[in-house]
Amino acid sequence: MNNLIFRIFLLAFLIGSFSACVPTKRLTYLQENPESAKKYKLQRSAYKVQPNDILSITIRSYDLETAQLFNISSQQSANALNAGDILFYLQGYSIDLNGDITIPIIGDLNVVDKSIEEIQLMVEKELSKYFTEEAINVTVQLAGIRFSIVGEVARPGKYVVYQNQVNIFEALATAGDITIVGDRREVMVVRQLPEGIETFQLDLTDAEVINNPHYFIQPNDVINIKPLPQKALGIGTEGFQTIAQILSVAASTITLIIAINSLN
Repeated sequence: MNNLIFRIFLLAFLIGSFSACVPTKRLTYLQENPESAKKYKLQRSAYKVQPNDILSITIRSYDLETAQLFNISSQQSANALNAGDILFYLQGYSIDLNGDITIPIIGDLNVVDKSIEEIQLMVEKELSKYFTEEAINVTVQLAGIRFSIVGEVARPGKYVVYQNQVNIFEALATAGDITIVGDRREVMVVRQLPEGIETFQLDLTDAEVINNPHYFIQPNDVINIKPLPQKALGIGTEGFQTIAQILSVAASTITLIIAINSLN
């Protein structure tokens, strides 16, 4: 009996030590050789707008009354900042399924698959019919970068960041970061393109991810964090925690064996 008990506890210890705890290398971001300093070149590319994106377009001119026809009032803009997505959606220039935005007086402009800079030139060209070139200033921006995060993060959901660009780490930070049982080596990004849907994987434990052209997310991206095998095992994420749980099960098993033998 003593030999059996010893074998059970030894087996539990070995299983807990080698099979269930999450290694540090699976949890550490941007790992690189500490002996060599390295510079990374960010690969930025001009984003081409897609249907359902929302544009913020502001026209400034010495002719305030005419410019006001194209603009949200300053009070409405202040309210939009306080109300968040709702007023941006209602008062921004939303790109429809045909790729058009509708600007008062100007009418429809097809902007799909064009950069912000290209759209700005298009709007300026149309406004030149109403203003002299020196009298206007046009600003075109995305009304925030919208994305979704699902899977093993602290707070899954839909998010909006009011910046011109957002990298993958900033996006994850808005959701409270990946949990200890989330896979940082195979982060899936689902991206909407005019020709369809593209998916790709990012290894966030490798510092070379900074050189990846997908390091910056785009509007409407879906970030999916897969679970590690440790979550399916349900034993524990830390070595001590795992061993304690397995030993507890082993102790219960031994107690049951002793109880059965005492009945015989």
